[in-house]
Amino acid sequence: MNEILKILIGTTSISTVIIFLGKYILNFLRDIGAEKYKNELSQQTIKFKSGLDKEFEKFKISYSNVFVEQIVIIKKTYKKLIQAERPLEYLLRPIKFGVIRPDEEVAKEVVEKANKLFEFFDENELIFNKKSSETFTEIRKKYLEVWSTYSKKQFLGERIPADVFKELNTEMQVAYEQKLKVEMQKLKSLLRDEFRVQLGLLDEIDKKDN
Repeated sequence: MNEILKILIGTTSISTVIIFLGKYILNFLRDIGAEKYKNELSQQTIKFKSGLDKEFEKFKISYSNVFVEQIVIIKKTYKKLIQAERPLEYLLRPIKFGVIRPDEEVAKEVVEKANKLFEFFDENELIFNKKSSETFTEIRKKYLEVWSTYSKKQFLGERIPADVFKELNTEMQVAYEQKLKVEMQKLKSLLRDEFRVQLGLLDEIDKKDN
């Protein structure tokens, strides 16, 4: 009987040890696997973050390049608008001082500068927002209306009836004083503000006016 008890006790002890060792080995393997998984996950996270950082840097560079290009185009457009307006204003100015340039020479400059302005805008219209495009279209209309008034006077020449000559002079005066000096200046001011909004230098115009 005692021998049997000894055997049972010995067997139980061995089983306990085996079970303990089994649990220890399983826990050990589990920990190794978890640590390995954690390491792999950490490496993947680092790789992903690194890839994400690279993509973000590329995006920042691309956005920066587009923004710089936008600034350059907007500045050039406004500069060309000023350059196109000057000879037209001189051509219609009622009283001129200093060295007076021939009308033919100035008229040629008006056409050249206007064509450069309109062509440049049309080629780069994608850069401008909707409001800027609409305002520029209105400026183009006013510019062509003023030019058309001068062209009609030149086409008819000086040998015309007195009443027609008087009517043309009145149209020229309106074109200069109202369309060129008032309406176009308002549109230019609006366009300037819209350019600033587009470049982030100014809040929305409606908000600024309130």
